[in-house]
Amino acid sequence: MLHESAIPASTHPSAFYGLIGSGLVGRDPFDRRSFSGISYYFFKECERQGLLLGAEGCELDGWRKWLYLAMSYHREKSLWRMRYYLSPRYRSQLTRILRNKLPRDRRIGTLLQIGAMFDGSQLLQEGGYLASYHDGNIAMRLRSPYGARGFDERRAQEALNYERRVASRMDRVFVMGDYLAESFEKDIGVDRRRIVNISHGANLDDLPEVDSGKDYGSQEVLFVAVEFERKGGHVLLPAFQRVRRLLPNSVLHVLGARGEPPPGLPLDGVRWHGFMRKEVPEEAAIITELYRRCSVFVLPSFYEPFGISVSEAMLYGLAPVITGDWGVAEKVVPGVSGLHVKAGDEDALAEALHELLSDPAKNAAFGAAARERGLERFTWPSVVKRLGNALDEMRGDAPMALSNAKQRLGVA
Repeated sequence: MLHESAIPASTHPSAFYGLIGSGLVGRDPFDRRSFSGISYYFFKECERQGLLLGAEGCELDGWRKWLYLAMSYHREKSLWRMRYYLSPRYRSQLTRILRNKLPRDRRIGTLLQIGAMFDGSQLLQEGGYLASYHDGNIAMRLRSPYGARGFDERRAQEALNYERRVASRMDRVFVMGDYLAESFEKDIGVDRRRIVNISHGANLDDLPEVDSGKDYGSQEVLFVAVEFERKGGHVLLPAFQRVRRLLPNSVLHVLGARGEPPPGLPLDGVRWHGFMRKEVPEEAAIITELYRRCSVFVLPSFYEPFGISVSEAMLYGLAPVITGDWGVAEKVVPGVSGLHVKAGDEDALAEALHELLSDPAKNAAFGAAARERGLERFTWPSVVKRLGNALDEMRGDAPMALSNAKQRLGVA
């Protein structure tokens, strides 16, 4: 957080104050774990480009947390978690906490919140602008096979209504892709003119240099998955065994999954690296080495809004084999910079992996195209530059809060 006295006196004309909050997204804007690591890189780059006045985060603690947890109880832990975090009561408490933490300074003319876990319109100063940045929304989550299984209809509707109200007050809704932009327009009801796709960056401290000596005949595959089942791990492992029967030297590296491999899955040629953190130097070195030594990246997820790891792989020059659905599909031009497969299709997945692993020349061409596309679309400097341009354009319109107030008063 930058306190009031530390807010820069002179900076970019469209500079904003950033807000983040909740156990789903994170409480610290500069924590590498917040918002899947995006928050740290996003706000740091905004700071570097002079767009950030400061940033604040929050989470519910103390007796209120325990009260709302008790009110949201469900015997299934995943549903209990959803009922708690998506409750309008919980979100109202986050808004209250941020209201008390946000500096009151006339230089804060724009607020930008990560996600829709609170209502930033209640924090605006008079004449202020409000924007948000998203990797998904509740409508997408409710449609996914893994996002909201068992979530009851009443609570789902409450969560959807809340996000619609928050979005209706936004001067700009920034999204990571066209798929999400379409959902905000059709599912959430945001005017398309207020939705801007600025993409997202890869969570890397430094962009990898071109590896002129990369071995595209290595037949080593990288799979990054904290949520092993949702990411398609149970389909990938048997599909890989079929590839290995044709290419006995092929290897599959599984990175990120917690604990031991699920029982009953074939593990011939599989190297299980477990969960690793980029902020731990020894583990970061292993992660970097895996991206460098592997020649193919695979992510056959059943639900994947954007898949940050795909962007990272592309910048390392890996050809991705990914699910051809959800927002992640936009990253790869099939047949040019990687391949699409249908989620759950073991045959297609095995065929796609074999196609690239057995043809180093094609693999190298796809890898080069993937890196070129990654440099164009998936670096934080380019994303924040697009953000700055969009904020400049936004300031040419009257703030939504002012327009809504006039409508309520019947003023033309």
